[in-house]
Amino acid sequence: MADLPPTHQRNPALGDSRRQSTREAMTQPAQTKSFLSLQRDALVAELGRLGQPAFRAKQIRQWIYRRHAPGYDAMTDLPGPLRKTLEGSLPLYSSRIEQTQDDPDGTRKILVRLAPGDSVEAVLIPAPDRMTACLSTQVGCPIACIFCASGKAGLQRNLEAHEIVEQLLHLDRLVPRTDDDDRRIDHIVVMGMGEPLLNLANLMRALESIQAPDGYGLGARRITVSTSGLPDRIRALANMGYAFNLAVSLHAPDDALRSKLVPVNRGIGDILDAAREYVTKTGREVTIEYVLIRRINDRPDQARKLAWALKDLRCNINLIPYNSIDEPGLEPPSDSDCEAFAAVLRREGFPVHVRHQRGDRIAAACGQLRAATEAGKFAR
Repeated sequence: MADLPPTHQRNPALGDSRRQSTREAMTQPAQTKSFLSLQRDALVAELGRLGQPAFRAKQIRQWIYRRHAPGYDAMTDLPGPLRKTLEGSLPLYSSRIEQTQDDPDGTRKILVRLAPGDSVEAVLIPAPDRMTACLSTQVGCPIACIFCASGKAGLQRNLEAHEIVEQLLHLDRLVPRTDDDDRRIDHIVVMGMGEPLLNLANLMRALESIQAPDGYGLGARRITVSTSGLPDRIRALANMGYAFNLAVSLHAPDDALRSKLVPVNRGIGDILDAAREYVTKTGREVTIEYVLIRRINDRPDQARKLAWALKDLRCNINLIPYNSIDEPGLEPPSDSDCEAFAAVLRREGFPVHVRHQRGDRIAAACGQLRAATEAGKFAR
């Protein structure tokens, strides 16, 4: 195994000043009220204040979630004066697509400008058998994995529930459709910017709206929540009674290496014990995500150690060749090393998938999302 680059010869726990700034940032609420920011009862009350019956709430939600309406003007069965009033008093969205980038492989990345002035990135990933949305949960990320661009600037704040939902709806309107094929997003992966389980309450509110019959109507088994490995939060999610797919980003077979790659490391043993509890309580198989970095964590002996660590865990394994970011000393593995690593795990009886790169030419692949707009341009 090669040594990590000199800048990574440490386990950089968050310092006191960074912890304090993170706490302050996480308490900042979104400032703009929008239709999607109101819970059902508050929405009915707001429409009642405008002299509208309660059924208007369901009517507008159907336009948003099922008929891909970009604004009130498209809602042709609402009275014209009401549409104008709502546009002025209760905007449909609190965010907007500021920029879009398209990869030749069909992947589309969007920069979503949020009301407070910050931004996140989200990705639409088409495939022959599915249409997947990759959503962000935080502006930035506090975990600071060395191979991921999202954590380079630290964490600015958590997203509100409606800001998570709005990413899905922005992407939904980009799905190519014809009169004969009203395709829609049918899978969600919460794998964008941020650590989802550090924004668990808002994430659950967002996913409840997405699952609701009068919402987007997407079942829990089509939703995957990713985590860097926070045992207490994994257990909390398991106790909520949902059957979401869980993806745990492990990236190393032992704690000595993992603490260098993932500075906020809670211990592989405890992480995998929590994953086993998740399987028991939800009945859902866990996905182990493992970014392969050349000569650092891609050796066959490390694959054998990983197989031993995962014993008795009902899981499948996604191997992800490192997608380059601006980080000297880290390189993607060779195809042969990927296959050799996978072969060891398969011989041990694990289902293994080597994930093909999607969107890497527009910095939309795994670990590349950053929303680097402080320089006045979309992250590339």
